Amino acid sequence: MKFLPVLFLLFLTLGAQAQVKIGDDPNTINPASILEIADTTRGVLIPRMTTTQRDSISSPPDGLQVYNITTNTMDVYRSDNWASTAYTKPDDRLVYVYSLADLPAPSGSTITLDANSMYIFKGIVDITPYYLELNGANLRGIDPARDGVTSAVGGAILRSTDVSVFMQDLVVIPLSGSTKAYDFRDATKTKFCNLFSGNSVVEIGIPSLGVGQISGFKAATIVKNYWSCSDGLKVTGNMGKFACAFTFITNVTSGAGIEFLGTLVIDDIDLSNNYFVYNGQSGVKLNAGAVVDRGRMTTNMFRDVATPLMGLDSYTAGWSMRQNTNIPDSRAFSFIYFSGNSTVTSLPSAYPFFYKIAGATTTIDEKRFSASDNKITYNGVDPLSGKVSIVISAKAPANNSDFSIGLGKNAAALIAPVSSMAAASNGQSFQIILNAEVDLVSGDYLEVYITRNNNNTSSIKVEELQFRVTD
Repeated sequence: MKFLPVLFLLFLTLGAQAQVKIGDDPNTINPASILEIADTTRGVLIPRMTTTQRDSISSPPDGLQVYNITTNTMDVYRSDNWASTAYTKPDDRLVYVYSLADLPAPSGSTITLDANSMYIFKGIVDITPYYLELNGANLRGIDPARDGVTSAVGGAILRSTDVSVFMQDLVVIPLSGSTKAYDFRDATKTKFCNLFSGNSVVEIGIPSLGVGQISGFKAATIVKNYWSCSDGLKVTGNMGKFACAFTFITNVTSGAGIEFLGTLVIDDIDLSNNYFVYNGQSGVKLNAGAVVDRGRMTTNMFRDVATPLMGLDSYTAGWSMRQNTNIPDSRAFSFIYFSGNSTVTSLPSAYPFFYKIAGATTTIDEKRFSASDNKITYNGVDPLSGKVSIVISAKAPANNSDFSIGLGKNAAALIAPVSSMAAASNGQSFQIILNAEVDLVSGDYLEVYITRNNNNTSSIKVEELQFRVTD
C-alpha cells in the first residue's frame, strides 16, 4: 500500500521532532503548537459516526472527539460521559443597527422595517430626514441612556398603523420643533402597544412636539419610561386599556404630562406610581368629550405642577383616586338640611304607613351624589355601601304625640330600622336620630320618611332636618 511509507515517515518525524507543521514553511510554526496544519482551501476531517458506533468505542479517554452524524453534533468524551457541543444557528431575526446603513433602504421619507425582525440599536443613530415605519418590528437598545434613534423629520420619528408595538431600553431624540417621538395607531382595537422599561424621549436643547400620540389598541402599557421634553403624551382613539406606571415625566412646558383627548373612548385607565416634576402646566388632563368607563390613579407624585388634574377630579364618575400628592382621595358624600322649615307633612294614616318629610332643603356638599328637597341620589359608577345619618327636630302638635322616622329608598320606605320618640305633650320640642347603612348602585335615591304611631294628629311640621350619606 502506497500510503504506508508516508505515514511511517510522518510518525518518525513526530517522534524525532518536538514540533511538526504541515502545509507550508515548517520554520513558521507557532511555538505553542506541537502540530500545526496550514491550508486555505481544505479542513481537518475527524472521524464521523453514528451514536451507536460512538458508544461502542471501548474505554474512550477523556478528550476523545468524534462528529456524531445521528445528532449532527461535535461530541467530546469527558468524565465518563459523551458531551455534545450543539451548533446554534445565528438568529437572523436580530438586526444590529450601528448607522443608517444598517436599516432598510428608504422610500421617500419612510424607512419600513421588516415585520419579523428585532432591531437592536447600538449608539444613537441619526436617521434624518427619515422616520421609521415599524410595520410590526420590535425595537430595543442595550443601554437605555446611549442607544436609540434621532431625527429632525416633520411628525413622528417612530410610526405604526394597525400592528402591535414592542420597545425596550431605547431613547428617541426629536431634533426639531416639528418633530415628536411616537405616532402609534390601531383602529382595530386588537393590537398591543408595549413600551417597557428603559424607553425615553429626551430633548437636547431643541424644543419639540414632545412624546407624541398613542391611538387605539386593545391595551397600551407604559412601564418605567423617562420623558424629558416640552410636551407629554396624547392618548386617543377607541381603546381597551391604557396603563402607565413608574414613569418619570419632567421639563413639560406646554400641554400636560399625560393628556386624554376628547376623541378618546376607553374601557380602563390605570395610572400608578408616576412622577410628574416640572413648574407650571398640568399633570393629567381629560378633555371634554372623552368617554372613560373606569379610571384609577394611585400614589402618583406631583412636584411643582401647577394643576395636577385638569378636566377631572377625585369625584369624577368612574374614577378612583388614592394617595396622590395634592389630590384628595376619592369618596362619596352628601349633606343636605333645612332649618326653620314651615312646610307641613301630611300623615293621613298611622303606622305602618310612612310619608316623605316635606320641606325645601339646602345642599351643603355633594360628591358623587346629587341632591334636591329631602332627596339624595347616588351617581357613582361602582356599588356603594353608604352610611346614613338623619336628625330631625319638631314640636309635638298635640298631647301624647308619638312619631317614628325611617329611611326611604327609591320611593319605598324602609320600615326597619326605624327610630322613635317618647310620647310628648302638645308644643313640646323633640328630636329623633337615625343611623343606618344601605347598599346603593348608580341611580338609587334616598329620602327621609315619618309616620305617626297614634291617632292624635294627621300632620306635623318638621322644623329641622340634617341628612347625610357617606361611603
